[in-house]
Amino acid sequence: MLKLILGRSGTGKTTAVLNRLTEAGQRRKQVLIVPEQQSHEAERALCRAGGDRVSLYAEVLSFSRLANRVFLAAGGMGEPELDAGGRLLLMHQAVKAVSDRLTVYARPSRRPAFLESLLATADELKSSCVQPELLLQAGRELPGPEGEKLRDLGLICGTYQAMTARTALDPRDRLTRTAEKLKEHPWARGMDLWLDGFTDFTPQQREVLRPLLRQADSLTVTLTCDHLEEDEGGAGIFSPARRTAAGLLRLAAQEGIPCEVEHLVPDWNKRCEPLRQVEQRLFAQGEAEPVSCQGRGGLLGGLTPRSEVEQAAAAIRRLLRTQGLRCRDIGVTARDLSVYQPLIEAIFPRYQIPVFTSAMTDILEKPILTLVTAALDTVANGYRYDDVFRYLKTGLTDLPEEDRDLLENYVLKWNLRGSQWTQKKPWAMPPKGYGAAITEEDRALLERLDRARRQVAEPLELLRKNQNHTGVGQAICLYSFMEAIGLPQRLEDRVAELHRRDQPALAEEYRQLWEILCGGLEQCAALLGETPMELEEFSGLFRLVLSQYDVGTIPVSLDRVTVGETTRETGHPVKVLFLLGADDVSIPKAGSAPGLLSDEDRSLLAGYGLELAQSAQELLYREMTTVYLTCARPSERLVVSWPSQSAAGEERRPSFLVERLRRLFTDLRVTREEDSGGAFRLEAPLPALEQAGRSPAARRALAALPEYAPMVERLDRAAGWSRGRLSRLAVDRLYGRRVSMSASRMDKYKSCHFSYFMRYGLQAEPRKPAGFTAPEYGTFVHYVLEHVLRDEMFQQTVLPGFSDPVAGAEGRRRLRELTRAAVDRYVAEELGGLEQQTERFRYLFRRLLRSVQAVVDNVAEELAASQFRPISFELGFGSGQDLPPVELSVDGVTISVTGFVDRVDGWVHDGRLYLRVVDYKTGKKSFDLTEVWNGLGLQMLLYLFALEARGPDYYGQPVEGAGVLYLPARDAVVKGSRAMTDEAWRKQLDRELTRSGLVLDEPAVLSAMEEPGEQGYRFLPLKVSKSTGAISGEALASAERLGKLGSHLQRTLEEICRELAEGNIAADPFWRGPEKNACRFCDYAAACLFEEGRGGDCRRWLPSVKSRDFWKQLEEETDGEDGA
Repeated sequence: MLKLILGRSGTGKTTAVLNRLTEAGQRRKQVLIVPEQQSHEAERALCRAGGDRVSLYAEVLSFSRLANRVFLAAGGMGEPELDAGGRLLLMHQAVKAVSDRLTVYARPSRRPAFLESLLATADELKSSCVQPELLLQAGRELPGPEGEKLRDLGLICGTYQAMTARTALDPRDRLTRTAEKLKEHPWARGMDLWLDGFTDFTPQQREVLRPLLRQADSLTVTLTCDHLEEDEGGAGIFSPARRTAAGLLRLAAQEGIPCEVEHLVPDWNKRCEPLRQVEQRLFAQGEAEPVSCQGRGGLLGGLTPRSEVEQAAAAIRRLLRTQGLRCRDIGVTARDLSVYQPLIEAIFPRYQIPVFTSAMTDILEKPILTLVTAALDTVANGYRYDDVFRYLKTGLTDLPEEDRDLLENYVLKWNLRGSQWTQKKPWAMPPKGYGAAITEEDRALLERLDRARRQVAEPLELLRKNQNHTGVGQAICLYSFMEAIGLPQRLEDRVAELHRRDQPALAEEYRQLWEILCGGLEQCAALLGETPMELEEFSGLFRLVLSQYDVGTIPVSLDRVTVGETTRETGHPVKVLFLLGADDVSIPKAGSAPGLLSDEDRSLLAGYGLELAQSAQELLYREMTTVYLTCARPSERLVVSWPSQSAAGEERRPSFLVERLRRLFTDLRVTREEDSGGAFRLEAPLPALEQAGRSPAARRALAALPEYAPMVERLDRAAGWSRGRLSRLAVDRLYGRRVSMSASRMDKYKSCHFSYFMRYGLQAEPRKPAGFTAPEYGTFVHYVLEHVLRDEMFQQTVLPGFSDPVAGAEGRRRLRELTRAAVDRYVAEELGGLEQQTERFRYLFRRLLRSVQAVVDNVAEELAASQFRPISFELGFGSGQDLPPVELSVDGVTISVTGFVDRVDGWVHDGRLYLRVVDYKTGKKSFDLTEVWNGLGLQMLLYLFALEARGPDYYGQPVEGAGVLYLPARDAVVKGSRAMTDEAWRKQLDRELTRSGLVLDEPAVLSAMEEPGEQGYRFLPLKVSKSTGAISGEALASAERLGKLGSHLQRTLEEICRELAEGNIAADPFWRGPEKNACRFCDYAAACLFEEGRGGDCRRWLPSVKSRDFWKQLEEETDGEDGA
């Protein structure tokens, strides 16, 4: 007999089945069949209903376990079966076998990931009882690409099916085999069968039910629907169950089995009144009169998924404390659990909530499997940085952690990959980057790095040098590699250590993962055999194989909050349910069945009488059924929440469910995170401690708890901390009494005291790849200019005119020869040749040559128009250099300013040597009086005033400062049309390359620097009045003003010295707007965590200072000092 028990959710269908089952158990054997994910819960419920002796006459089976029982009785239990990884490998072999006969899937078949979609399609076909021959027939009859697609799938699936017959059976055929066995063996004779928790059955499952109907004394099926008649056009929440009921009744009629339908009446006492309203009215037709929710519902609006989970955790803590609930009474569910599972596992323990997550995790992220897949990827992809250090950071190699970190820094610096890891020659690139001198310390580091590199590469090379390029050969080689790195022994030691630490669950996980790894290799060896296979293909395939497996977990205690996806948890009743992620993207979740078949394909096959899985429209109907079943699960309280933005920052709105719930109740309000001020974090001590810094109430509450009072005290101390100041002892230890201070260090100090402390106090050097970025390009340009300008052609009193057609051409030819020679010398001396560099580096370096030549040409043209001549290059200030350092002592700290002047130009007039300091700038930086006033960009001025003081001794004649100039040492990009004339192009280029700085306002000096032409000055940042001939410009400065500027620099140095002595490390970045500030490109933002107004953090706004105001303020400063 077939008996259908129908009823809405919560009407007691499961209870009725369990009671009747235990009562009938006195007469004959009882079998309860449930979905796989509900078997554990069903066994517990059966034990509660039938007591200790229930196992004598009743058992709980899933369809998979039912197949085992049938095979045990009828034969077939010992037949070999493929596991998940074996199925994928055999499908790979099947695709390879027919690849030359495929049309639509000829190219996708070469991608390993294609196999997963193909397996999903094969699963759908098997569950729908569609044989490959039928697909082939449909493919032959259908014209065009649709027919070719079906023919390809029939060909692949048919080959796969033939291979399984020869090797091992596909577990997806178990139910088909079960149905065949049941035709011959009356396994269910004399039994009562009960099916509970199903919404529908696949054709494959129905083929099993057909003989069971004939054999069993009775077969009872529960379905969640109100009645059999379809009155909602097939689109209602009960429509899937109604279709299932109709199908079962047809099946019984075909077999001549009598039927009985029973409708259960809801037991309203099992669910509170507001949740009865939800179950009855949520999807009902028409509007219902709203009622009070009586505090049995909740709507939580979070800002992000993370804060949404925090609000849920806080609400659970409140319920546990105030309502007398146990953790096991509470469930948490989400439609897309992949977003919420890691958040729940991280946040719930912080709120002291034990949790059990029924969803499987990605085992490829586990260290053991990461080690193996990363090793394969490393060799297959040519030692890419990501692959190598994913392998090394598993903690399962024998490379010490410090060596790994040093190796990572060096690899990032030089972008090392491919043969550079396996070369015989030792690594010799300077650890500090291009142009850096190699010290003894660097040589020792290079030896250490080279040893570490060889230690890493040696076992990996076993994989690369493997000569057996077959499936079995690659599998054997991979196991040899694991032995070479000592992985089996290392895992054994780790498992033993975990048992000693009383972590048996984690130890068991490691054991399972090792078995999965070895099992996967055995499957590869057995099923791939002598199939030709390169390492790259094996690497991708083996990763897919491993991804097919799961690691089982068992909750360490029963009193835990259960977390699961809505589609898997509909049969698990709870008192309180939290539905997370109820936004308009996730509920309802639109999508299609997995696999390669579209809805159009399914419609075409339906024309041939081939019934497949549900279409996208039917899946949407099922989504609505899942929403109903989820909301009907709790008996006492339902809480629905959603984020206003996704984890990626995309906007999210509440789903339709939220509005429907609000219409049902008069007093259901949304609790928004932004309105709570973080008060929900006070529900648990650890989050409350974090909140206590912002909430006095939280601080007082925690301070009253003896176990948290010491933490609050430490929190109070920490709250009073600021970055503050270093003690004098710390200053001496970090910087010393004599502080070496280059011009760039001075800029760093005046830009932000904390950034200077990180870089030069803590010596926290940022990771930066070696390459021709601004500093390296600047060094290159400096080198070339120095060697070109040292040539004798630039020492002549009058240089060849570059504008002269004859002399100019000869001069330019000579310039190109000098430039090329300087570049070649730089490559040989500083780069060790270009042979060791990558092809991309050589290409980029060749492009730089044009930029360098443009700079050389521009400088040569300037000097041709000037009486000033280069007299010093890379003039050094400092111990052992050309000139002594500039030193100043304040409060027991001496700063010693050292550095190099890029170029000093000189002009002798009336027995005095006028000096011009030239600084090459490869970026966009220009001379800026605002920065000078605030202690930034003082380098050139500092050198000029030092030369005025010490130049007479060095040059042997009286010296006077003539000015400072920034020289744009870059190839300016001139935008314009192709029709632009040469003259227009040159004018625009001159504007791009105009110098900036200060020059002495004396007619003879200006004339010696450059005689203005008809268009005015070409190189100097000055203007000439066409009417009066007067020279003007912000770059002009009298000797008196330059003297006052020197006094300002002296005061700035004293200020730096005093602040160093006081230990100032405040985060006070200079700020001139969002595009120009000290924070924009700071290397230490992650360590600083700057927050305006916190602990003394503040931006130092630098208002723009006009030239007139600058000199006025300078004069007032000097006069004020003189007056004092």
